[in-house]
Amino acid sequence: MYLEIDFLPKSKFIKQEDFKLIKLLNILFVIITFIIDIYFISQKNNLIYGLMKETEIKDSTIGVLQKVNHELMKQQIINNNLTEDNITEIIELAENDSPVFFEKFQLYFPDFIPNILNINSNLIYSELYICALMRLNFDTKKIASCINCSVRAVESRKYRIRKKLGISSDININNFILKI
Repeated sequence: MYLEIDFLPKSKFIKQEDFKLIKLLNILFVIITFIIDIYFISQKNNLIYGLMKETEIKDSTIGVLQKVNHELMKQQIINNNLTEDNITEIIELAENDSPVFFEKFQLYFPDFIPNILNINSNLIYSELYICALMRLNFDTKKIASCINCSVRAVESRKYRIRKKLGISSDININNFILKI
């Protein structure tokens, strides 16, 4: 239909030779439209490829950070002469919301609570308890299940702890706690 313009009504002001020019312009318009479409498709393809590369980089960074986090935990275990049984015991106490958990935690990590209190001595017991759970590398959801509250409540408490400890928003609070 682009190439045939016989469907157009013949105007007495347009000469027969001008119809050939109109056909040529019509063909030229179709070619230009095709080239523009190809350009935009290639731009979108480049954008998608860039986003995929960015996602791969972020995924690899997350993997590296998780490995470093795991290595820090192992190093802390070695530094405190903790055994896997001791760690398992502490984790089970935390998961069962046992009142003995915090005492056992302080026994196996004697420097942790004093170091946090050196940063800010105004932390209350519940905040120290959450810090202890973060020190065991519990995520927000697991902390919420351990202390029987909502994930949102734990996020709010972590935010208050972050403010009290003066941790900027670009630093992961769990990594900060693990390094103490």
